[in-house]
Amino acid sequence: MQRALVAVVAVAAAALLGCNDLENCGSTPVDITRTDGGLYRCVTSEDCPRTSRVSVCVTDVSSERECVRCDETRCVRLIPESCQ
Repeated sequence: MQRALVAVVAVAAAALLGCNDLENCGSTPVDITRTDGGLYRCVTSEDCPRTSRVSVCVTDVSSERECVRCDETRCVRLIPESCQ
């Protein structure tokens, strides 16, 4: 009986851990535009404008948080998509 209870608790815990809002399934790139509608141009990701809560993308792997990067001389904001 105790072994069955432990098994049920383990399955429930695994299910809950696998279902969270932090998991993402890729990201959506959005061009960063100036107030006149033109694109921000860049050489490196550090050239791109961002708020204090947005970081510079450090890898090509989808991040759990929004970040900015330089993509072919244009600044792009990457917005993570949650797995639904």
